[in-house]
Amino acid sequence: MQLFVKALTTIEVERRLILPRESLPALPRFEGSHEHGITLQVKDDAGNLRNFRCKKGYGGGDKLVIETDWILFVKSKKLRSGDVVAFYKDDDR
Repeated sequence: MQLFVKALTTIEVERRLILPRESLPALPRFEGSHEHGITLQVKDDAGNLRNFRCKKGYGGGDKLVIETDWILFVKSKKLRSGDVVAFYKDDDR
C-alpha cells in the first residue's frame, strides 16, 4: 500500500524528511514521550534495509520528521531537490 509520494525540497536533501500528514495513520503510534523517536525499517529500491529514526518535528504538533540516516540515504542515492521519493507499507506487517 502506498503511503505517500513526495518531491524533495532543499531542506529535505540537506537535513531531514518531513512526512506528509496523510501518512501518519499508517505509521506506528507515538506513545508516551518518545523524545528519541521510533525506528522505521525501510527497504530501498535495491532491497537494502535501512533503519530511519522518526520523531516529532520541531515545535510539537503532529508533524513527524526523519533525520537519522536520512542524509546517508540521500547521498547514497544522489538525490537532489525536486527528485521524487515514494514510501510504501508492507501489507504483511
